[in-house]
Amino acid sequence: MSSINKRIKYAVATGHHLTSKVAYDILEAGGNAFDATVAAFLLMSITEPAMSSAFAGGFVNIHSVERGNLLIDYFTQTPVSKQLAKPKYEEIIVDFGASKESFYAGPASMAVSGAMYMIHHLIDHFCTMPLKELAKPAQEYAVNGVALTNFQAVDLELLKSIFGLNESGRNIFFNMDGLKKQGDFIKMSAYSDFLESFAREKQDWVYRGEIAHSLVKHCEENGGYLTHADFESYQLKISKPFMFKLGDIDISVPGLPSLGGGLMYKYTKALWKDVNASNTKEYFARSVEAFDLCEPYLKDGTKLFEDIAYNGHSMSSNIMTNGTSHFNILDKKGNAVSLSVSIGEGSGYFIPNTDIHVNNMLGETALLPNGLDSWQLNQRLSSMMCPLLAYQDHRLIMSAGTGGATRIPFSLAQVLYNRFKLNKSLLEAIKAPRMYKNSQVCYLESGINYTEELIDVDVKQWSEPELLFGGVHGIDMLEGEAQGDSRREGNALIKYT
Repeated sequence: MSSINKRIKYAVATGHHLTSKVAYDILEAGGNAFDATVAAFLLMSITEPAMSSAFAGGFVNIHSVERGNLLIDYFTQTPVSKQLAKPKYEEIIVDFGASKESFYAGPASMAVSGAMYMIHHLIDHFCTMPLKELAKPAQEYAVNGVALTNFQAVDLELLKSIFGLNESGRNIFFNMDGLKKQGDFIKMSAYSDFLESFAREKQDWVYRGEIAHSLVKHCEENGGYLTHADFESYQLKISKPFMFKLGDIDISVPGLPSLGGGLMYKYTKALWKDVNASNTKEYFARSVEAFDLCEPYLKDGTKLFEDIAYNGHSMSSNIMTNGTSHFNILDKKGNAVSLSVSIGEGSGYFIPNTDIHVNNMLGETALLPNGLDSWQLNQRLSSMMCPLLAYQDHRLIMSAGTGGATRIPFSLAQVLYNRFKLNKSLLEAIKAPRMYKNSQVCYLESGINYTEELIDVDVKQWSEPELLFGGVHGIDMLEGEAQGDSRREGNALIKYT
């Protein structure tokens, strides 16, 4: 392993240039990584509206200089009851070009989110700046607007049927000519008002007060499952992450309800054996074997739970999120945050007077083997999200993560392989061609030599980097490097000592 090249004072790597700027500005002003996390997360509702909101869910992998390595699970929870005569869904068919997939939005698709509990937990236990100050950047951008980037515009185009279901959504994301395009401004003035009240009233206002009352009333009148009991019973889950070794490196990832960490472990252990290149037929053959090894776990997550000693979590249903983003933050004291977030595709419902888009985590039918409403009561939903921290000799050396649905653990594993097995730079590791194989198709980026006789599925190959493989954004403390993945318009800012 190479020695330290440049020493980072602080750094950020995110999915949007303004998210990076706001986080970096907080660090420049003397805030810590947790202050920057709060400001960045609150902003993502505007900068990455197809992936995040105040009613999203996800995981935060934390390295605290004072408290060690902790995992905050703020993911979505299923309702406590299914006593609903006619749950109302809206079927949405999304055309991804190579395939079409059905998702369900509407009142019955919504699950309880822990995002605002997560924010206040950071404020109460880790932050040094008041929430009112940390919310200001998001409030300003919500009022003044954020121009849609190419990637965000593409995402909205895919999901326009969902974002147009509700009048509030149409007011934000559509104009007289239809869906807003790249360069058009997104404004959320009601979200600014929500943040003002949230900073003053705290999480009980959301989970036991006005916001919960509004959402429950909508569900009662329109065929949704959520009740006051769901909001009152929600709790953050704080635990030690799932750890595994790659040579002399310790990898820290979420345990259950994320399946991503376990799949990364299985895939990476198989991939690292005997192979020392990433663009050869030998690499392709080994990777195919690794994917085939993981295939049973993709079909039945309980097998993964049985084979790996996950840390103290029970297995829940088998939903995996699609619309996911990620960011990393490192401060001058060495605190680090690796955070992933998702709203699925969104329910299409924006809570009145807030501009908050509620998730649709109960509407991912392709991954509910028994169909709609087959989820278990009062359980965390499962996910592929996998915010990652890496350690060497007990010293933090990397923070990374990505979106990309089922590809998440495999894209991260391939970056780790290129960075630490082949000793490439972080930028080279992120840019290296990726692949993903399931029981129907093998997806490849140009640069991977493949042998058709090794696989019995169709091959889909792109000549350019493809957003299907997510956006692996990361910070490398060993080499003093921070990078955003160009596949999803990633952005990084860094300051050296």
